[in-house]
Amino acid sequence: MDQLNLLSSITYIDTERSIEAGEMKIVETECNIQLYKDELVTSAAKFHVANVWDISYKSFSSDASLLYLHTHRGVLTYKIHTDPDNFVATFKKLKNENY
Repeated sequence: MDQLNLLSSITYIDTERSIEAGEMKIVETECNIQLYKDELVTSAAKFHVANVWDISYKSFSSDASLLYLHTHRGVLTYKIHTDPDNFVATFKKLKNENY
């Protein structure tokens, strides 16, 4: 996607767990959710804005929250470490323009 059309983005932590030599290995990778006028893009999926019904979040500690994408595929959860207020507000403003 064209970065000039990017409305907002937020960084989330993708956690991958595996067992190697009998020990659990945890790898955390920073990824972005990018909001454009017509679609929302994550590292693993792309959604048309019409198929994202809502975005909400819940803080569970002083330094981390869970961001929830409510989509036609169900609710997807992302661990974030930054304040999502701007990202959520931009999404809600975009949705209100489309309806």
